[in-house]
Amino acid sequence: MSLPDLSEARTIAAQALTPAAFAGFGDVIVAEAGGSTPINQGTAQRFDDLTALDVSEQGGTACVAIFRTQDGAHVAPYRLTVFERHVLGSQTFVPLAQGRCLAVLAHGDDAPDESAIAAFIVEPGQGITLKRGVWHHPLITIGGADVLVIERRAAHADCEIRRVEGQFVVAL
Repeated sequence: MSLPDLSEARTIAAQALTPAAFAGFGDVIVAEAGGSTPINQGTAQRFDDLTALDVSEQGGTACVAIFRTQDGAHVAPYRLTVFERHVLGSQTFVPLAQGRCLAVLAHGDDAPDESAIAAFIVEPGQGITLKRGVWHHPLITIGGADVLVIERRAAHADCEIRRVEGQFVVAL
């Protein structure tokens, strides 16, 4: 099987994840100094309310899962193939240990707006919560990784998928 010719693909540069740059898509989860409370006789710090989960629409409940990718599962430059969105609930991604992942996102109503795709590198010590309805590429990790995912679970799946019309790759 031959790989597609990506010489005409538009390259999207992945940017550093900051709360300001990410605000239109959701929340950045990070433990910030000054926003904590000492616990456990002072041996730990507790950081509360780092994001809001939005999963209860139509009887949904929170589901905590780990998505595991193997080293080599995703190879740079990262070719974009499909976008998905969840209109009934938020979705949270937190890479574990030294894992890193890419959040590739777009706004749009019935389909992702391919003219304004954004990509962010989610580093160790960070996480993200996508607002409901945000178009995003399925999980891409930079190397093998375990990623903690919190999402809505209900009797009916909440996942719309659209194929990418143009040719795009994400570069680090």
